[in-house]
Amino acid sequence: MSKTLKFGIILLALLCAALVLLTLVDIPVGHSAAEAPSGPEVASPGESGDPDLLVAVQSALDRAVGHWEIFEFQIDHVQVQDDGRMAVVWLAALDPETGDVLGREPELALGILDEGGHWLVLLNDDPNFMDAFLEFQYAEKSLQGDLITPREALPKSGKVYGGYYLPWAAGLEKRLTWSVGHTSCNPVYYCTHAFDFADGTMFPIVAAKGGTVFHWRDTCPNNTSNCTNSITLQDRSTTPWTYQIYLHIAQDSVPSALKQVGTPVRQGQFIARVDDTGYSTAHHLHFMVVTENTRYFSSGMQSVWGVAEDITFRDVKINWDAATGGGRPRLAYEAESYGGEGQTRYTSGNQPAFPPTGGLTAPATKTYVTDRSLTVSGWGQDDIAVVKMEILANFEGSWVQIGEEQTANPFTTAIDLCSTPIPNGPFSLGLRVWDFEGNPSPIMTLRKLVKGLTCGTPGSDPTVNLVKNAGTLALPHSGLVSAEVTKGSMGGEIKEVEFWFHGRNWTSDNWVYLGKDTNGANGWQAPIITSGMAEASDYTIMAVATDSSGNKGVDLSFAAIVDKTPPWVSINLSPSPVMGNSVTLNWTGGDSLSGLDYYTLEVSINGGNFQTVNSKIASSTKSLTYRVQKGQLLVFALTAYDKAGNQTKQFVAAYTDGYQFAHRYQYPIFFGNPSQ
Repeated sequence: MSKTLKFGIILLALLCAALVLLTLVDIPVGHSAAEAPSGPEVASPGESGDPDLLVAVQSALDRAVGHWEIFEFQIDHVQVQDDGRMAVVWLAALDPETGDVLGREPELALGILDEGGHWLVLLNDDPNFMDAFLEFQYAEKSLQGDLITPREALPKSGKVYGGYYLPWAAGLEKRLTWSVGHTSCNPVYYCTHAFDFADGTMFPIVAAKGGTVFHWRDTCPNNTSNCTNSITLQDRSTTPWTYQIYLHIAQDSVPSALKQVGTPVRQGQFIARVDDTGYSTAHHLHFMVVTENTRYFSSGMQSVWGVAEDITFRDVKINWDAATGGGRPRLAYEAESYGGEGQTRYTSGNQPAFPPTGGLTAPATKTYVTDRSLTVSGWGQDDIAVVKMEILANFEGSWVQIGEEQTANPFTTAIDLCSTPIPNGPFSLGLRVWDFEGNPSPIMTLRKLVKGLTCGTPGSDPTVNLVKNAGTLALPHSGLVSAEVTKGSMGGEIKEVEFWFHGRNWTSDNWVYLGKDTNGANGWQAPIITSGMAEASDYTIMAVATDSSGNKGVDLSFAAIVDKTPPWVSINLSPSPVMGNSVTLNWTGGDSLSGLDYYTLEVSINGGNFQTVNSKIASSTKSLTYRVQKGQLLVFALTAYDKAGNQTKQFVAAYTDGYQFAHRYQYPIFFGNPSQ
């Protein structure tokens, strides 16, 4: 229930004469009367006294100078003394940019009814305000802190305390609504180093600095004027000890784990949500730090209170203090009076103490997607709550959200790839989880996929085929990879073919761009060197063809082979001398990785040069018959080639009937090397 009362609602309940007065008073209008709180401290129409009070307040505002000239105000609510002779009006400042009520503490106007029935109005910066205010029946309920006489007031330490971060999640922006210009406290200087932050919502609060729970209260109903929720953290790392006070928090918003004095709290940890309980005009956080020397409990033990000390925030760049390595938030009009720089909005650098996490469970990495419907599953986790999860795709160097935000946890969803901007070719998939405080996780569980499907007119994309050898893509030690490309049905000329390589480890390896061919005169190809790679049969090669219309076609192989080991081959011949007119060679051969490609057979006769018998013997062939003549010395050379281009050559010798050796013993020729 809102605490704001319109002037209009108050006056509508008064006499017709009061309605006439309303037309003469230019005071902004706020919330509806239905939202007004109950309780004896809130003025009802009958208790508001002479409506001239409202006119007198407006008149006082019209005459006021200084910060009163910067803002327009509307009445938050009115507190009337039982005898009707004094009243306090809570004034809510309006945002000069938007006209909305600023979330902060109210300014006060004190009305005193003289003997002649006229209202004398003092604004809270009037020199006579405090003396008069002390006579008000409900003075203790009408300002921040307790009523303290000048004799009782405690001094600031004069020390600057640092190491704080803005008390909301990193990367988010909030509006500063008050800082050194605070006039809502008694004495006023108790709040000149306090900060009010708001964004119009009940945003999550995180610890500005580490500490332990010293006091908490979150039992006051939201929007209650006379009951303040707060949480206070004790910081024993300072001398003297300091206390971080977070005021105006929401009902039931302190985590149950923190509702015990002495519980450790880490900087960046969620501690509560913002509301406007207590002395407040709208949702906002009042944050201040006091020392052990001035710390006390306010009346009714509602909250910890004291003298706000000068503090700096490491994520604020203005009004810098080199000794503590931090800056001080300040509004522009405050800077004019107090010095330094001013700005309105501030972005936090307060990193989460317990960042959210999660991951994808589907699809698997190293997936070639040829179906337009991609099933994606995942999960998120956080110490407070997961708010949403985003499925992100990376292509052409940028991360883009695809599909709807996921709120079920865990989740499974189908994404229509044709409704995404992901082109055919390689892309990455990842998950980002957002927690309650507004912290995003890093992009997690990277999955590398390849899209290869037609989303437009069937057949419109070019067709690409990597050039293989009998179905095997064996990569050369140093050479080229090639592809054959056919134009799509739309007839667009092939503009380029790009080639990519991926190593065996899909977790740590990245796609390597081999290059692109824009000519294709000698076939579409790109260079590759594999000499430094380990032997294996699970490397990946991909070719992406793009035509003049931007259509793309893809082909890839997850089974590209790096093979450095030569094949093996063994030859057998019939015993010499050969008595017939032919000789039969028998052999066996093989290769463990890329496989045999073919054999070549050469022969040297009577010491002459080797001549080719057959340059391309099928790998399945295991024997060959060769015609001979009498008186010949034959040396056969059989070379086995694997599909990676490795080769092994074996020699075998024979002589036919009638051959005469120049020397009696020439055995080495039959044992391998013909040069012997």
